[in-house]
Amino acid sequence: MPSQPATTEKAYRADIDGLRALAILSVVLYHSGLPHLTGGFTGVDIFFVISGYLIGGQVWAELRTGAFTFAGFYRRRAKRILPAFYVVAGFTLAAGTLLLAPGELAHLARDTLAATLSVSNIVFWGTANYFTPRSELNPLLMTWSLGVEEQFYALIPVLMAIAARLRRAYILHAVAAVTAVSFALAWAASASYPMAVFYLLPARAWELGAGVLLAVGERDRRPKPLLAPWMREAGAWLALALMLAPVFVLGAATRLPGLVPLPSVAGAALAIALPSSFVNRRLFSTPPLRFLGKISYSWYLWHWPLLSLVHNLYGGALPAVRSAQTIALSCVLAVGSYYLIEWPFRGSRRAPVPLLVRYAAASGVAASLCAALWLSRGLPGRAPAMAGMEGAAHELESDPCLATLVRDTPNLSPACHDAAPSPLVALWGDSHAAALAPGLRVAAQGQGYRLALFAKASCPPLRGATHAIPRLPTLAAGCARFNREALTAITGDPRVRLVVLHATWAAPLDRDWQDGWLVDDGAAGTGPPTAGGDPPTEEADRRLFLGSLRAALTALRQAGKQIVVFEDTPAFQIDPAWRVKTQTLPVRRRLAQWLGVPDDTDPGFAPPDPDPRIAESTALLHEAVAGLDGVQLAGFETALCQPSGACEYRRGDTMLYVDSSHLSAAGAGYALRDFHLPLLAGPGSQ
Repeated sequence: MPSQPATTEKAYRADIDGLRALAILSVVLYHSGLPHLTGGFTGVDIFFVISGYLIGGQVWAELRTGAFTFAGFYRRRAKRILPAFYVVAGFTLAAGTLLLAPGELAHLARDTLAATLSVSNIVFWGTANYFTPRSELNPLLMTWSLGVEEQFYALIPVLMAIAARLRRAYILHAVAAVTAVSFALAWAASASYPMAVFYLLPARAWELGAGVLLAVGERDRRPKPLLAPWMREAGAWLALALMLAPVFVLGAATRLPGLVPLPSVAGAALAIALPSSFVNRRLFSTPPLRFLGKISYSWYLWHWPLLSLVHNLYGGALPAVRSAQTIALSCVLAVGSYYLIEWPFRGSRRAPVPLLVRYAAASGVAASLCAALWLSRGLPGRAPAMAGMEGAAHELESDPCLATLVRDTPNLSPACHDAAPSPLVALWGDSHAAALAPGLRVAAQGQGYRLALFAKASCPPLRGATHAIPRLPTLAAGCARFNREALTAITGDPRVRLVVLHATWAAPLDRDWQDGWLVDDGAAGTGPPTAGGDPPTEEADRRLFLGSLRAALTALRQAGKQIVVFEDTPAFQIDPAWRVKTQTLPVRRRLAQWLGVPDDTDPGFAPPDPDPRIAESTALLHEAVAGLDGVQLAGFETALCQPSGACEYRRGDTMLYVDSSHLSAAGAGYALRDFHLPLLAGPGSQ
């Protein structure tokens, strides 16, 4: 991630290593979960500026003297980036083979392949969806920034070389144009396409471009100082404030891409531009910071895979002590990596072409091994039962009847909407409804009915309101359209006698950037629903939830439909699959025991999630159905939970859940084993 210059016209600058130290400390301490450093992710933006300044300045210096060659440039990049990456990636894959389930290992192999090809940022963007595992469980997620950098350096030297051939002065203009366009794109697209802005080069290039601009402009201008001493000192303190403030001020509610990196980028560029200031000479140039700056690349590589693997062992958040120990271990490994791997390989004097051929061959071998491991689905023979359990989870994720972000209309094909003339039960809801569908289909068929499924992820079945999630800007409009079409299809089909509503009812009551809130669906001519703006008050959110659910129920009753509203499926604070994996994989089980991981046993049941929003949403369901004839409220406590309050997630060798809240197909059948349809009369019965 951080980049190190080879020999250039400029002397070594100790303060830049100090800047690297500030960046890596921000990132590592943020990932460790240290309180109050909620914006430490902006350290990556500081790294981008430093990288652009050093590498761009190096290219410009060589272009000026006619010494630049693409082979020489990529030779330096390969020596700097690849050796340490190979070691960390190899360690992570080896550890994953021992600690991860087959599906997890397959995903790790895919991500390692992508990182080897410098496209992991594209893969992470393209595979992000409702079912994507939590970020802390992905051991190579940190390589997204490497992908951005290497894609930038595949293009910017070409641009600079072409500009230099036309006229040397054009280089500054060309880089400025690319930087400006990228900045404008990040600004314009951040609200509508936040994940693309976060992961992809076009909206990130301006951060590296800012460093390149600074380097080119600095080498072109006269050496005479442009600022008075007092202005230089004030500017350096301002730069420090601009870099530190986001680390402490930003947080979960503001973790948006786009222009959020602007203070960090501006601060880093300003600090680099003022090398003679007190801050640079006496603070950033201190030996401890210089040392951390030198090992920053290796530390960046080591800290995240170690943290992620330990997160996998714990199934979630880490105790503060364990997190600190993991960070300390990663620092020790980074020191060893710097002195034993980075430094020796960077000193290689092999000619560019032979060296690049060797690295290309090594990358080809690594890519082939990763591809084989990925295509083998993570060596399922290590844990066949676990592979089968993961397959059940994949069935839900790939269910063609469940609309995800890319589809806003119900699937009315025979596979999802039975075309037989038999009476229909319509199941309307979100992914929890899709998970319930296999069990309801069996129950319906046993009583002479067929099933029609109307399900879209993260979209509760409401009328007049829609679920808005800022990190998924298209969701609100998509949910509104899906629910309108679902309601029209259900009410307009005389074969539908019974409508079952089921969803993660507590989700729209979260009211934060990660999980969103309810907004008016815009159906009354007020414009399309939006995820922008501030969340509603708790009371307003409750009123909108209650009113929109009541409106949906009323519309269904007016169409002559009988209705069953199912409370949400019991959810767990732990992931049942994590418990099973820990007990199934021997090395993982022993390591978890050695670390003292709590709650790692697998009795097959666990207490339900005590989140108060779940109880709140259940109370709202009771209030919504009160006084409505033909509407029945049902739950799963009797079917899935014991008198003690604990709920089953496994029965014998059969998993009833695929994760902490979604039923498996077997679990849906088990949950509805005693469910009887309340409607057996003819069409139009009230």
